Amino acid sequence: MCSNHSHSVKRSNMKPTTHTPILSPTLAQAETLIGGQVSLVFEQGGMQVLADENAMLKGLAPNNEASELCGVQVIGNAIILKGDTRWV
Repeated sequence: MCSNHSHSVKRSNMKPTTHTPILSPTLAQAETLIGGQVSLVFEQGGMQVLADENAMLKGLAPNNEASELCGVQVIGNAIILKGDTRWV
């Protein structure tokens, strides 16, 4: 996503959290854990990664743990869904 806006983005000092629930979260639960609008950012090999759709606009920090798990950069809080916890 590209933007021509020239305003500065304030970065959050909070370290992103990676959640791995035992049960599949509802959309409302996922939004609470993520802290925003949920987006499926990665799906492969029986694993889904959910993150905040607007994380970059919010200036959130990269989530190194989630990024290493899926091989793509994930920004902000993430939810890792595997097996029966995956969304269909």
